[in-house]
Amino acid sequence: MISADPPGDEMTNILSRLPVNALMQFRCVCKSWCNLIRDPHFVNMHMNQHSSYKRSYLISKDILDVGEKECCTLFCDETFTKHKKLEFPLWESTKSFEVFGCCNGVLFLLYPIAPRSGCNMYFWNPATKIVKNVSSSIVQLPDVPVHVVFGFGCVPKLDEYKVVRILYSEQMNLTDPPKLPPIVEVYSLKTDSWTKIEVDLSYFITSHMAKAFLDGSIYWVARKVNETLYDDFIVSFDMADHVFEEIKLPKSCLDDGALTGSFSVFCDSLYLFVHGPESLDWWHIWLMKEDCSGKVWCHQFKIDCSFKISWPLCFIKNGEVIFESIEGDLSLYDPMNQQFQDLHFQGNPEMIELFAYKESLVLLDLGTKSWPSKFPDDGNEKVESQTQSQESFTG
Repeated sequence: MISADPPGDEMTNILSRLPVNALMQFRCVCKSWCNLIRDPHFVNMHMNQHSSYKRSYLISKDILDVGEKECCTLFCDETFTKHKKLEFPLWESTKSFEVFGCCNGVLFLLYPIAPRSGCNMYFWNPATKIVKNVSSSIVQLPDVPVHVVFGFGCVPKLDEYKVVRILYSEQMNLTDPPKLPPIVEVYSLKTDSWTKIEVDLSYFITSHMAKAFLDGSIYWVARKVNETLYDDFIVSFDMADHVFEEIKLPKSCLDDGALTGSFSVFCDSLYLFVHGPESLDWWHIWLMKEDCSGKVWCHQFKIDCSFKISWPLCFIKNGEVIFESIEGDLSLYDPMNQQFQDLHFQGNPEMIELFAYKESLVLLDLGTKSWPSKFPDDGNEKVESQTQSQESFTG
């Protein structure tokens, strides 16, 4: 007979090594096990135990035919072979999800995807089938079209998850001062509240989503215009201290100052993919390091893509790089033998985003319910529950 007393250290250690699906079933064994598995300290212990295990990459969206359900596809981090599908419930065929970030097994979702300034926001843990509705901001939005920028990540030293949202007036002209100052606000999952950040942003972040998250900071590409020349650079945002930092690009970027490139986090370091000044046929890979003088860039290698227009997406576990063609095909580049391998994946080039993903128990301690059977229209209604049988997690 299972004891109702709290599990001892030895049993806790054993449970922390089990996969998420087993732990979800073991919650029914007894109340003490259920309380342990949802305890925040155990959630972090479990995540640390599995941090070195194989991870998967998450294709943000994969709609093969009109009328099919929206889903995400998990691929093995080492071979990029298909692992399983994560299927979203499709309640209205005219509305669509968009994944705007993934951290510690939690997806940050927007619904519907347009307009982004007024959409509902959710956290979703596919492994536990838990969803958390992000509360609405009390900030009064300007009565003009806006360009919205999001960032999502965790703050390890505070043990919490945050979302930063930046709203630019779409009437903003990069050559002129903005008519309306950008609005910056941060959502905390721990307090379930938004905080407006008073900061003067003299630049424009062009992407709607953060391109990288590392050590509690989010990274985007930003742009200023000096007369007729572009001045592109990298902006980081410290999720703990709510501080922006401008980071210069490597000096060998294109002469006009415009950056054509992307980020990737690999082995707990930030890498930059950027075209060199000699030709758009070459991608240069830079590693960001930090010394006594600050952040510096170290050139790693370059990749010849003259045979096909391709865009680097990310590294996988063994150091290979995934590229996406203009048609939406994916290929794998091996820096050791300098060869490309076709992954035989055909997707929509406007919908492919790759996120590092690993299963976790995050959100389980919040007591939130499974996926809502009906989504609120204004973001203020209480999320309704849906039975576990309605949630599919197919392979």
